[in-house]
Amino acid sequence: MAIDLDRLEEEAQPKVERTLRYLMNEAISNYAKTGVAGLPNDANTRVQDMLKSIYTASIKAGGMDVVDGLKECFLHLETKQTIAEQFSVFVNLFIDLYGAAKVQLITDTTREQIQRVIRMADDEGIGTAAITKRLRDAVPQFSKVRAAIIARTESHAASQYGSVSMAKQSTRPLVKGWSSVEDGRTRSFIEGDNYDHVVMNGETVAMEQAFNVPTSTGGTEPLQFPGDPNGSAGNVINCRCAMTYRRADRDN
Repeated sequence: MAIDLDRLEEEAQPKVERTLRYLMNEAISNYAKTGVAGLPNDANTRVQDMLKSIYTASIKAGGMDVVDGLKECFLHLETKQTIAEQFSVFVNLFIDLYGAAKVQLITDTTREQIQRVIRMADDEGIGTAAITKRLRDAVPQFSKVRAAIIARTESHAASQYGSVSMAKQSTRPLVKGWSSVEDGRTRSFIEGDNYDHVVMNGETVAMEQAFNVPTSTGGTEPLQFPGDPNGSAGNVINCRCAMTYRRADRDN
């Protein structure tokens, strides 16, 4: 079982970048006209639509990965229509749980990026026209960098949620496992990170239990799955770890 997170991220990133550019360009236009860099009235709707598109594709990928890997556990999902209906339920639940907070975070961060540039420019004493130009020049880099982070984080979280949600539909008891990418980019205390995902590799727990990820302060943070939106930013942003499963009545 292996979800192609790189593919999901590549598909999501242009959608995110288009949305961020729209929000920023509209805010800059408002600033040029009124002196206030307000986001457009449809900002929340635009971000909601973007996230739903990412969640739909990612949850399906995560869920199908489980079905394809453990077919004997999902024989009750007899048709493609039944599976599609199940994915639709997962998407709606994920949005209900996390959508509003994600929209708020993205719009607030976009607004703050613009305001930061304005504050710095105001300190220099340059005029509105010069500030507007500086903002427009910054949009491509701002949107590209943030789009990469959002695309990876959101597609990863949704795919793992889809994976766990589908695994819970199994007719056979399953055990879930944590699989870390074995390279120098994975979070670890040795690399100075506040959370250690290297040591999580191979950890298994019951489906209803949380993984306890070690923290640099000596404690742990519970995550239901890698990328769990309930986790701290430092524990989930840009995470590349994934879920694995095995039947509880088998050793592998």
